[in-house]
Amino acid sequence: MNSDIKFNIYLIGERNFFSSEQEYLDKLKICFDNGIKAFQLRQKDLTVRQIIHLGEKIKKIIEQYEDISFFINDRIDISLALGADGVHLNKNSIPIKVIRERYEKMLIFYSSHSYEEALNAQKDGADAVTFSPIFKTKNLEFEQGLDALSTVIKNLTIPVFALGGINEQNIQALRNVGTSYVAIQSAILKEKDVKEMIKIISCVLNSGN
Repeated sequence: MNSDIKFNIYLIGERNFFSSEQEYLDKLKICFDNGIKAFQLRQKDLTVRQIIHLGEKIKKIIEQYEDISFFINDRIDISLALGADGVHLNKNSIPIKVIRERYEKMLIFYSSHSYEEALNAQKDGADAVTFSPIFKTKNLEFEQGLDALSTVIKNLTIPVFALGGINEQNIQALRNVGTSYVAIQSAILKEKDVKEMIKIISCVLNSGN
């Protein structure tokens, strides 16, 4: 495992899944109570001030635990303002090289959607990439598939987190192609029994093929 990436389940969260902010925060705490060690705040419908306000509340929860990495989607300015551990970039964000040159210790994830994007992100200094969508979702009919994921995994030396349509039914298929890294959103946050879901996913990822 990459020395800077000390987790293999990367939780991505949006407040929009919940009827209230408090319900969202309570669900995150349950996730952290049950072993989630990395969280990305992804909130594209809020202003910068609103994201910082929400991020401050999440950070207070995270600070109650040891070794939970906190990431902000896209915005390096928000990540710095919150004192987060890292930022998750995409093709429209500030280039990886720019951030790496200025903030050496900042953890950088990159959203890749092809082998070339993933490889270039590694060359530019990303600590890890997400590769998506692996499976079809309600919003996306296109899927990368397991063969494409396998190719990326075999050719990169940084962690490749499978993302998109992942659930308890297909998690073993991911493990079978050689990955122990996943990025998950609704399969955990929308699950009633979060403890059991995290246990299932963790057991599969940390087992042999």
